[in-house]
Amino acid sequence: MSGNRRGDFAITSAHGHRDSDDSIILLTSPGRSYAAFVHETPGDLFDAPNGAALIHACNCQGTWGAGLARQFRERYPAAYEIYRKHCLDHLDNRVSHKIPDLRGPFSMEVDFPLGTALVIPPQQSDFTLHRRRHWIICLFTSKDFGARVDKEEMIITSTHAALLDLREQLETLCRRYPDSGVGEQVPSGLYSSRFCTGIFNIPWEIIHGLINEIGLRINVYYPYEPSNRGRRPIRVQPPSEEHRG
Repeated sequence: MSGNRRGDFAITSAHGHRDSDDSIILLTSPGRSYAAFVHETPGDLFDAPNGAALIHACNCQGTWGAGLARQFRERYPAAYEIYRKHCLDHLDNRVSHKIPDLRGPFSMEVDFPLGTALVIPPQQSDFTLHRRRHWIICLFTSKDFGARVDKEEMIITSTHAALLDLREQLETLCRRYPDSGVGEQVPSGLYSSRFCTGIFNIPWEIIHGLINEIGLRINVYYPYEPSNRGRRPIRVQPPSEEHRG
């Protein structure tokens, strides 16, 4: 999975720290040491700052019908319509393309858009709904959904290809808009949940490894865990002698 690295997309951390300045930085040194690019913290993905890009795993049928995808559909209906049209256009006009096969040095042919990323800029009507100006990034990691979801090995392969495609698109945006304001022509940062681990049921350790290998720096939010501390027991005092009987 090492491939030909053309650069790493470095962004802000979940705590607002930037690597050097207020722009997105491309780390282009091919000889860099292996580093962790995932920053995990408890929180709500939809509370990401304005200008951030929210990443989630999608099917290729144009459906955000369950789980986190349904929340995306409710919060970003305009982005959902763009995603849906993108899928339906390719279902009506099938085009195949090749993605890396993780089982060996060859590639495999799949129907577009599987193994790609759709980068949707913030939509004004979505901002009006929730006052959050978010980019939405769809990673096409399974051809279908529900009982027809792809096998685990295929989802992992498609996720790897989609992350590679996303990195290339982000690098292109950075080159095209080198002086862009934060979150305008280029996302100010990448944010996600532990994608592919819900309905697609892929172990997070595998997805985490793919992100680190490809070099996308992503702030990953996971739900707050309930406290393990139980409620304090209510102590009942026995009645005194004068109140008995």
